[in-house]
Amino acid sequence: MNSKLKPKNIKTCFQESRKTKKAIGQFNFSSFEQIKGIVEAARKMKTPVILGTSEGEISFFGITEAISLRNGYRTTFPYIYLNLDHGKDIPLIKKAIDSGYDSVHFDGSQLPLKDNIKKTKEIVKYAHRKGCLVEGEIKSIKGGSVIHKILFRIRKKGFEDVGIAKKFVKETGVDSLAINIGNIHGTYRGSKRLNINLLKDIHKKIPAFLVLHGGSATNQKDIKKAIKNGITKININTETRIVWRKSLEKSLRKDSIKPYEILTPVVEGIKQKIEQKIKLFTTK
Repeated sequence: MNSKLKPKNIKTCFQESRKTKKAIGQFNFSSFEQIKGIVEAARKMKTPVILGTSEGEISFFGITEAISLRNGYRTTFPYIYLNLDHGKDIPLIKKAIDSGYDSVHFDGSQLPLKDNIKKTKEIVKYAHRKGCLVEGEIKSIKGGSVIHKILFRIRKKGFEDVGIAKKFVKETGVDSLAINIGNIHGTYRGSKRLNINLLKDIHKKIPAFLVLHGGSATNQKDIKKAIKNGITKININTETRIVWRKSLEKSLRKDSIKPYEILTPVVEGIKQKIEQKIKLFTTK
């Protein structure tokens, strides 16, 4: 390991990011090309990154495999973290915690508030014993990590309720909160716009780290404003999936059956996309 790089836990990274008004990128993966591209970009930019795995992604890739790769990459660059994204299966969440994930996201947004608070509180208690952070969610963040061909606008009732969010954070003890300020999963026609005034109010009243899901294709000026006004972590998935597929399709047209020749351009494409996002999230 580079002796100049001192390991630090994910909470310290969040604290430093909030203090300096920068954001940590969470980039989801379900293939080796994706994780390799993400890590190579982080190492080049000398910036912490979070490797995200949804329930579907980790079911395909494997928890043991994800942990092993994270640990291996940490030997040369220690600021690589793992987060379970939109976890709803409690046994799977606990398995991720027990296996050594740095953080887990419990998505109880489909539950009645009382039940969401109860289950989130239980997970927080379990996770904190293992030094694992917990992200909560109240208002369900719509959409999915796919290319949508419609113009989507969030209705006012879909926005975060500041009073409820304050109550949720206080009663559960979550470390971070996935908030809804107009963000949606996936890409849509037009550039998604965020309610920055609502974000300012949330940031002023809620002590938890604030997380922006649905960062793909969101207006870049809004991203900058969001980071300036309290967003500590931004999740990206759809954009890197698009790069993965397009790069692979292009590479497969070449007359080669060597995986390392076919997949190298895919890794490079993902790396370039992650570098763009890191620069966006960390440059004022």
